Amino acid sequence: MKRIVVMALCLLAAGANAQSVYKCRDGASVVVYQSQACSGRIEKQWTPDPGLAAAPSAERTAAERSIARDRKSLQASNRRMLAQQVQRRPVPPRRAKARTTTVSACQRARSARAAAHARKGLHWSFDDASRWDARVFKVCR
Repeated sequence: MKRIVVMALCLLAAGANAQSVYKCRDGASVVVYQSQACSGRIEKQWTPDPGLAAAPSAERTAAERSIARDRKSLQASNRRMLAQQVQRRPVPPRRAKARTTTVSACQRARSARAAAHARKGLHWSFDDASRWDARVFKVCR
């Protein structure tokens, strides 16, 4: 049924020809666009490109068929994947193992530097920062 409708539309479209468009001015100097030639002077005329109205090439038709075939194939594979996912049983979530927190020497040095900075506050000098940064660098490298 769909093929019959498509074929009928193609036959109807084959009879439709593009028309020329004319730009004219009427007696009140108003611009008018029309499909018939003007009675007065024609300001501009647009004619259709005959190459655009031509039937599609064999390459284009073959490419469109290939695209349609690929689309059907992908839709079928998507349906199969969806059916497989529905059939699978849900996997229960794994329980996380309890982790023991061990603090590394680098983390301890950084925490000590932060505590010293908090104690000094606004009196934190460049020498203090250099000394603590050197300690942390030595431990963390």
